[in-house]
Amino acid sequence: MFFGLPLHPLVVHAAVVCLPLAALGTLLMAFWPAAASRLWPAVLFVATIALAAVPLSISSGETLADKVGENAAIEAHEEQGEQVLPFVIVLWLAALGISLATRLMRHSTRSAHESTRTRPRWHAAMVIVLAVLALVGGVGGTIATVRAGHSGAQTVWTK
Repeated sequence: MFFGLPLHPLVVHAAVVCLPLAALGTLLMAFWPAAASRLWPAVLFVATIALAAVPLSISSGETLADKVGENAAIEAHEEQGEQVLPFVIVLWLAALGISLATRLMRHSTRSAHESTRTRPRWHAAMVIVLAVLALVGGVGGTIATVRAGHSGAQTVWTK
């Protein structure tokens, strides 16, 4: 409980906001390198909040279910909520990978000739793979979150 309110709906909203925001930020970094050099700390921070919020949501949901009692609708909601975790892990890894690639390229261009701004082929291929992972994690996680949220709302608001 947090100020008399169940912790679960409060923590869930952190995941609901941060997961799609991290996905958009990660994709933006993948396709706009100039923005990536400025945005990577914020995007990685938001992705980390999403990564932390999902297990906290699952844990606080289990605690809430113990208090209100289990039924078929709550069990279905729990199963759908647990499906978000693999997607948010994939998204976080993509955000971390693009952030590290951005830092690596920024460092290598500073140590090499400042006038040459060409990126090696491996960098482009790696960013494409990471962008696909961000897309899978972001879209899959958002869909799983919407499904879990819808079933949770139905559980609360219908009798």
